[in-house]
Amino acid sequence: MKIAFTSELPNRGKVGREHHNMRTEFAWMCKLDAEHYPIDAGASIQNYDLVIVILPKGLVFKNAVGVRMHEDQQNPISDFLTYDFIKMLKSNNKKVAYMQEGPCWLFNDYDIKEQIGFYNQLSQTDMILAHNKSDVKFYKGLFPGKKVFDMRTLMITDNVEDMNGPKLDKTIIGGNFARWYGGFQSFTVASHFRNQVYTQTSHAMMQDEARIQELEHLPRMNWTEWMRTLSTFKYAVHLMPTVAAGTFSLNCAYWGIPCIGNQKVDTQRICFPDLSVENDDVEKAVELAVKLRDEENFRNDVSEKAKEFYKKEYSEDVWFKNFMRNYEQ
Repeated sequence: MKIAFTSELPNRGKVGREHHNMRTEFAWMCKLDAEHYPIDAGASIQNYDLVIVILPKGLVFKNAVGVRMHEDQQNPISDFLTYDFIKMLKSNNKKVAYMQEGPCWLFNDYDIKEQIGFYNQLSQTDMILAHNKSDVKFYKGLFPGKKVFDMRTLMITDNVEDMNGPKLDKTIIGGNFARWYGGFQSFTVASHFRNQVYTQTSHAMMQDEARIQELEHLPRMNWTEWMRTLSTFKYAVHLMPTVAAGTFSLNCAYWGIPCIGNQKVDTQRICFPDLSVENDDVEKAVELAVKLRDEENFRNDVSEKAKEFYKKEYSEDVWFKNFMRNYEQ
C-alpha cells in the first residue's frame, strides 16, 4: 500500500530508522514507509492509496471561559478550512484520512467560522484516526457512520535500545506549569518522593517557573537525547488534563519508570493500570506516590508490568497489525 502524510512539517520524503528525532509522527511515517509532504504542497500529492492529513493545531484566542486574551491574528489553520482542501486531496488519491492532532476538543477554541470549517473538512474524509478510545467515541458522535479508529502512539527504538541508564533517585514530571500540562499538580505530587524533581523546557514554560528552586529544567533536546536522559529517572508524574497522544507515559513504560498519570490516556491506562487516576484526582495520585516511595515490591512490580505491557501492546509488529486490521475492516 502506498501511503503519504501531509502536515505543517517542512520536510519532504521518507523517514529512515536512523532518524534521531523519532517522535511519534515520524515513527508512523517510518513504519508505514510513507512519503511526507508539507501541507502547502497538497496539490502535488497524487496517486496514493491513502493520504493521512495532520492539520496544524492553529492559534487559539480565548481562555477556558471564553474571554479573548489578545488581539486577533490570522490563524494559520484557516487557510486549510476555507476551501475544499480534503476534497482536492480525494480527487487525486484513493482515500484520505484525518489524523488527530492534540486533544479532540482543540477546535472548540477557534472562531466560529473556523470551527465550522474544521468540521466540514473532517466530514469530507474517508476515515478519522484518533489517539485514544475516548477520542474514537468523540469523533463517531460528531460523524455517525464514518470509519473511526485509534492509531496508537508508536516508538521506533533502534537509536535508544542500548541507552538504558542507571535509575537515580530523581523524579521527572511531564510538562510545564500551564493548564495544558497540569505541571503544578504533577510537581506537588512529585514532591512526595522527597528527591530532586525535573521537567522539560517547552513553549509552555511560564515566565517565573525557573525561579522554583526545587524544580530543575532540562534543556531542549531531540527525541534520542530525551530518551537517553529519561532512562535515568526513578519515578515520573504526568497529571496532564489534556488527553492527547500519550507519548510521555509510553516513553516511561519502555524504560520501566513508574508513571502516575491520567487514566483517560490509553498509553497510561494500558501500561500503568496501577498508577492511573481520574483527571484531577490529586489525592489518589499522592497516595500512589507515597506507596511507590515506601514499598519497593510495589515499585518493582509496576516497573516490570509496564515493560511487559509495552511489548505486548505497543511494539512495532503489534502496532502494524492493529493498524492494518483496523484499516481493512
